[in-house]
Amino acid sequence: MSFLTPLFLLGLAGIAVPVIIHLIQKERKNVVAFPSLMFLRRIPYQSVNRRRIRNWPLLLLRLAALALLVTAFARPFLRRDALGAAAAGGAREVVILLDRSYSLGYADRWQRATDAARRAIDGLGAGDRATVALFDTGAEVVLRSTSDKGRLGAALAGAELSAAATKFGPALKLAGSILAESALPNKEVVLISDFQRLGWLGAEGVRLPDGAKVTPVSVAEPVTPNVAITPAVLQRAVVSGQERITITAGALNRGAASVDVPLSLEVDGRVIETCPLKLEANGSSSTTFGAFAPTARFTRGSVRLGDDRLARDNVFHFVVSPSQRVKVIIVERPAASRAASLYLAQALALSESPSFDVVQRPMGGVSPEDIATAAVVMLNDVPVSKTMAEQLSR
Repeated sequence: MSFLTPLFLLGLAGIAVPVIIHLIQKERKNVVAFPSLMFLRRIPYQSVNRRRIRNWPLLLLRLAALALLVTAFARPFLRRDALGAAAAGGAREVVILLDRSYSLGYADRWQRATDAARRAIDGLGAGDRATVALFDTGAEVVLRSTSDKGRLGAALAGAELSAAATKFGPALKLAGSILAESALPNKEVVLISDFQRLGWLGAEGVRLPDGAKVTPVSVAEPVTPNVAITPAVLQRAVVSGQERITITAGALNRGAASVDVPLSLEVDGRVIETCPLKLEANGSSSTTFGAFAPTARFTRGSVRLGDDRLARDNVFHFVVSPSQRVKVIIVERPAASRAASLYLAQALALSESPSFDVVQRPMGGVSPEDIATAAVVMLNDVPVSKTMAEQLSR
């Protein structure tokens, strides 16, 4: 119990004042001189030095009334935690919110987070019930309100990390709805996370039932240095009649100290080149690997950093295929000059993906082989003869 105006309690000391005065007060004795006492009637008189309390119950009741009056002026109140402690013996409804967002993959955070969830399950009492829920940008109930620790542990064992960000609002709203439906006297939310700053914006509108307890469990470290790869850029070029691909990639240092990291290019699972990168504190750097020729369609490649405490942002995957030039035949009038299709041919030549192999032919110079090997046949202001129509329809 606490008091809003505790200075009024000093008035309790004043209760003892009338009692003390009553006990130490003596009767006054007035001495009167008489020449003779023979004419006075004798009256019995009891003389005492101090008064004594004869009715203790009555005195205590009066003192208690004064004490209650003083206490009322001091305005007593009960703290909420004291009320919770009084009800601590009752059963609990516990919602375990486990953060599975991208950042939990840093170092051993995920292991420590799942260990904390298991400790919360092990700490359930005989009448307690618990819910296991996972959250990132959204929230998902894995197992709802049960007292079976085996099922809760099995639900936790199947939890996996996601690639999403952290948002606390949906998770706490889910927990609030579960606790509001429970009839158990004690309600608790166990929030396990690394508590990313951007996960809480302050306008989520979260409301938990009155008396609900929130127990935060942090698995974050005070310092989290990390190096992440940046998206790679692929450029195609034809060298000596062969297509070659050049990749430019880099990395970003999110730590407060400069680091040296290796950056490797892998093609079809084989490392073909490794370049060292020096990254200043909170800085970035990039490098260009030597050109390579894709040997087959859907050639898989990766640009990979050296290992650090967050492996999920250390690799960039890509798929490339050799470019297939599209053969285009432009059919012109026999007497037309080559300038008749100049702009069309130049426009097609500018394309890179796909690239075009443009061939110009007069109407009478188109062979069946040209039409058979061409992907596109363009008739530039020429009439379609019966022979041409038959060849195009095949």
